[in-house]
Amino acid sequence: MKKSIVAFTYILFAVNFCYAQNRQELSKNAKDSLSRIQLEKAAITNPILRQVTVSTDVIGKGDISSELTGNPLFKGKTSTLRTTIVLNLPVASWGKNSFSVSGAFFQQQLKVTDMQSFSPLLGNEDITFNKGTVGLTASFSRRDSIFGRPVYYMASATGVTNDFDRIKRISFLGTAVIPLKQTAKTRLTAGLVVNIDPSLKVPAFLIFSYWHKFDNQLELNLNLPSGAGLRRAFSDRFWTTFGTTLGGSLAFFDLKSASLPNDANYTTIDLKTGIGAEYRVGKKMIFGINGGILTPLSARAFDRKESSSEYFLSNKLGNAPYVNFSFSLLPFLRRK
Repeated sequence: MKKSIVAFTYILFAVNFCYAQNRQELSKNAKDSLSRIQLEKAAITNPILRQVTVSTDVIGKGDISSELTGNPLFKGKTSTLRTTIVLNLPVASWGKNSFSVSGAFFQQQLKVTDMQSFSPLLGNEDITFNKGTVGLTASFSRRDSIFGRPVYYMASATGVTNDFDRIKRISFLGTAVIPLKQTAKTRLTAGLVVNIDPSLKVPAFLIFSYWHKFDNQLELNLNLPSGAGLRRAFSDRFWTTFGTTLGGSLAFFDLKSASLPNDANYTTIDLKTGIGAEYRVGKKMIFGINGGILTPLSARAFDRKESSSEYFLSNKLGNAPYVNFSFSLLPFLRRK
């Protein structure tokens, strides 16, 4: 789901940017100037489009209760520290086509304290997990038309691992997006995502985006299913946000138990609802802080070769406060 959200946000930018480009007859130099301006504005509104992003979530204590194969395992308190580094690189552009790659590093530390174990093999000692994953995505996009309307396609392949010897998880996405309305203050798009991932039983789903800027400079941004929010810019260097975003995490475990899968995935899906602020330093650097409540929706461990619905471990997590610190760079590299 997280990769689907990233792909949707990326193709959504292509819709808004390329559609605006094709509506104007400009010289090459003027087009290059407009390209940089449009790209920068899109990256300010959608952080996932920035060239480099370093983000850290400090998630406070919340309740946790765990079940193994349907039986109570333990309960206690949990806190989490997550750090994500993302690098987006445009590679080439020719005609109506473009190609790009992105890399991501994710590290999380999860601590379980105040343990009350229901298994004699587990004990009541505090538990700490430190897990890291590395991902690489290659994306191809094309702008075209269908029935006289512009349409934007993207295909991507993503590999994720925690082992330099092999890629442990591969998924593919195909996306088609059609702009339905575009004015100076309103943008409306809809599309379809086809998802090929052995761990998910959702082969396809619809996506929808609506952006509107009110007369009081307040901006409404709906990107379904990834999130919804409000944004208010007080200058070209400082703005605040409020909203809810859908996110999650992925970790790999090599278990040494005869009764459990040796090669397992542990995934979480959660909602973050909070208020934040960002400040732009110089031309390209942006510092941000955001805080609120994290609402866990799912936390499961399952065999890497099976669907996430075939889980053997399920954690029920309570709501917890969080604070996010981020540093990012606006696009500074351009496609050749």
